[in-house]
Amino acid sequence: MAFVINGREVAELMRQSPNRAEGCKRVLAIIRHGLKEKKFTPESVSLKGLGLGLGAIDQFDMEGSLRRCAAEARSTEKFHPESFFSESNPGLLSNAFQTITAELVNFAIIEGYNNTSNFIGDQLVTVVPVSLRSTKIPGVTSLGGPSEVAEGHPYPETAFEDKYVTTKESKKGRILSLSEEAILFDQTGMIMMKARESGFEIRQDRERVIVRGVQDADGSANYVYRPSGTGTALYPVAGTNMNYIGASNTVQGSPFASAVTLEDWTDIDLVLTYRALHVKDDRIDGTKRPIAGLSGPDCVLLVPEKLRSRAYYIANATEVQKNTNSAVDETRFPNPVKPFIGGALSSPFVDEVNGDNWYYGNFKKQFIWTEIWPLQTFTQGADSEAAFERDTVFRVKARYYGGISARDTRYVTMVDGA
Repeated sequence: MAFVINGREVAELMRQSPNRAEGCKRVLAIIRHGLKEKKFTPESVSLKGLGLGLGAIDQFDMEGSLRRCAAEARSTEKFHPESFFSESNPGLLSNAFQTITAELVNFAIIEGYNNTSNFIGDQLVTVVPVSLRSTKIPGVTSLGGPSEVAEGHPYPETAFEDKYVTTKESKKGRILSLSEEAILFDQTGMIMMKARESGFEIRQDRERVIVRGVQDADGSANYVYRPSGTGTALYPVAGTNMNYIGASNTVQGSPFASAVTLEDWTDIDLVLTYRALHVKDDRIDGTKRPIAGLSGPDCVLLVPEKLRSRAYYIANATEVQKNTNSAVDETRFPNPVKPFIGGALSSPFVDEVNGDNWYYGNFKKQFIWTEIWPLQTFTQGADSEAAFERDTVFRVKARYYGGISARDTRYVTMVDGA
């Protein structure tokens, strides 16, 4: 590997600085700037050379000095890294090596996390930053509409607690350990590859949680719809939530009580008809009212991978044809459902749940991702057990804290495609 920044260059920067603390700051600033401006990648910086150039690794006692680095390293979960850069800090060089190494590893983790090619999760949810678990979120349509107010009378008021759903979040993450051998043998490329893989796996886990969540696929203990704090099935097959088309639908009846295989635009038209005729809001005063915004460019198809090409064609075809009296006698006309589909999305996590069912609706209006912590990274020196048993020098922790919840039931329709 041809390193862009090696030990000789780092040592020269340290020599040109008025003191060690300023030298460490300059090295960190140059690396941060280079990564941000894409002048080089984390693999371009030799970790062994970095440690030698800073003076944190003694070339005559590499193993011993690396162990001192581990012993002197401090957790960035408790201390801000900038506080390490003080000339009076006895562990200055060790802490600088830890901080700059972490900068490189964290950059690679975040790169892996941000590699969202073919991921669709963020197109299915609205991200809502929160500070507490189990937050109360007002429902979309359940707060009630405006009421007529007689002269001199007060306006009716809906308390925040009256109509709400409760969110559910979980904390997930993993730890990446950097061994003495990986640094001494200058396996920077391997370290950064593992860091990117860690970031990608964390993002893929979040993706799976979201895609399974919009399908309400994880059972009664993990229902995504929790009105007034009680977990409830989002798509009851009897049709009681007015969001299911399939053989067990006993509420809306024919033609919505049969499975509908996604074949062409007529299947979408059936769903649009169902939503127009049967999806009502009766939670204001008991009177069933139509709901605006149940179709249009904000609504998308969500299908298993095996239906992705067909769904894409249905969503994007500008023209369709219909046979009349015979296969020869056909009529061509503009795709009548194209204005009502904003796109077609697919994911293997739909196939994982059911390879036939498909969904249509405004997912971002119905589902939220409550985020207590976005992706965070921290570093620490190895504890004595890890250092002794595995020759670990540093450890990097990456984590997120969030979860998916349904704000309502009306805006996405599930179709039994079996």
